Amino acid sequence: MQQKLLAAFCALFILSLANRVFAQEEWSLKECMDYAVQQNRNVALSKLDVENKSIDIQIAKREKLPNLNAFSNISSNFGQSQDIFGNNARNDNFSNSIGLSSSVSLLNFGRIKNSVIKTEALVNASKEDVELARRNTRMQVAQAYLQVLLQKEMARLIDSSAIFSSLQLQKIQRSTDLGVTALSVLYEAKANYSRDVQKKAAANQQIDKAILALKYAMNMQEDQEIRIDDKISFVEELSRNDVKVDLYSNMIWNEHPLIKKYQYLNESVIAENKIIRSSLYPSIDLSVNVGSFYFNNLTQGFGKLPYMEQIQNNFSQQVTLSLNVPIYNRNSVKYNLQKNKIVIQQNAEQLALGKQQFNQEMQGYLLDYKNYENQLALSNEALDNTRLAFDISQKSFDAGKISIYDLNTSRANLLNAESETIQVRYNMAFAKLLIQLMATGDITF
Repeated sequence: MQQKLLAAFCALFILSLANRVFAQEEWSLKECMDYAVQQNRNVALSKLDVENKSIDIQIAKREKLPNLNAFSNISSNFGQSQDIFGNNARNDNFSNSIGLSSSVSLLNFGRIKNSVIKTEALVNASKEDVELARRNTRMQVAQAYLQVLLQKEMARLIDSSAIFSSLQLQKIQRSTDLGVTALSVLYEAKANYSRDVQKKAAANQQIDKAILALKYAMNMQEDQEIRIDDKISFVEELSRNDVKVDLYSNMIWNEHPLIKKYQYLNESVIAENKIIRSSLYPSIDLSVNVGSFYFNNLTQGFGKLPYMEQIQNNFSQQVTLSLNVPIYNRNSVKYNLQKNKIVIQQNAEQLALGKQQFNQEMQGYLLDYKNYENQLALSNEALDNTRLAFDISQKSFDAGKISIYDLNTSRANLLNAESETIQVRYNMAFAKLLIQLMATGDITF
C-alpha cells in the first residue's frame, strides 16, 4: 500500500514539475502554430485518411500478382438411385478432393494500372486536405495569439494611466492637506484613480479570455498554463515592412493546396473512366490447378481402397486460359461514364468557388492592410498632437490655469489616441500575417 502511495506521489510530482516547466517557457507564434498543428484533430483525421488510402495503393499494385489458394472438399452421399432401365441400387459413397489453385490476369486493358493511378491520385488529394487543415489551424492560432498581445498591450497602456492617476492623486492629496487645493479636486482625482483601477481589472479579464481562446485554438486543456512571448518586435516589423505584399497579391494560384486537391481528384476520375471503359473489352485470365481426389463406394465396404494410394494415383494438373468477351452490360458503362462526367463538372464548380472565395479574402486582407497603413500614419500624427496637448494641459493644471476636469479630459483623449494607434497597428499586422498565411501557408519572419 505504501509503495502505491509513493508511486502516486511521484507521478503527481513529475506531472506538476512538467506543468511548471511548461508554464515557464515562453511560446513564440511559430511554436504555438506548430503545437496546434500537432494537436489538431482535423489534421490528425486527415493524416489517418492519407494512411488509409495509402494502403489502397498497395492493394491495387498487388492485383498484378497471381493469387494462391488451397482447397479441400469432403462429401458423402447416402441413398439409392434408379437407372434408365428401372433398376434400383444403393448409391452410398464418400469423396474427397484436395489441391492448390492460382490465377492471374493476363489481359485487362489497363484496369489494374488505372486502379493504381486512381488510388495514388486520391492519396495525393488527401495530402492536400492535410495541408488545408494545417493552414486553417495556423490562421486560427495567429488570430488568437495576436489578440493576446493586443490585450496585453492595452493592459500596459491602462496600467500606465493608473500609475499616472496614482501619482496625480498623491500630489493633490499633499496639496489638499496644505489647504491649497479644494476637496472637490481631491475627490475627482480619487474617482479618476478608481476608474483606472476598474479599467485595469477589466483589461486583465480580457487578457484571460484571450489566453483561453488561444488554448482552445491550440487544443490545450483549460488548466494548462502557457506564457507567450509578448515582445511586439515582430508586430512592429510586420507593420513597417510591406515589400512582399504585392508579391502575395500576385501569388500563383496553381500552388494553392485547394487547386492541387481538385486536380488530383480529377485525375482519379479520369482513371476511373478508363477502368469503366476496360469492361467493354475482352479479358484473359490464366488459372492453374494442381490436386487429387479420392472416391470410395461405400456399398463395396469402407476402406477397401487405400486413401493415400488413390490420392497419389489421381494426382493431376490443369492449366486454363479464360476469355471473357462482354456482349451486353445493361448500359452500365454508359451511365457510369455520365456520372463521372458530372463529378468532373462538380469538381470544376467547387474549384471555381474556392478560387473565388480565396481571391475575395485575399483582396479583402490587402485592402484592409492598405487602409490600416494609411490609418496608422494618421493615428501616429494624431497621437503626437494629443501628447503635446496633454503636456500643455498638465503644465497648465500645475500652474492653476485649468481645472482637473480639463486635465482628465485631455488625459482621456491621450488614452483614446494611444488605444486607437495600438489597435490600428495590430489590425495592420494581423492583415499582413493573414496575407502571408493564405499565400504561403506559413509565416516567413
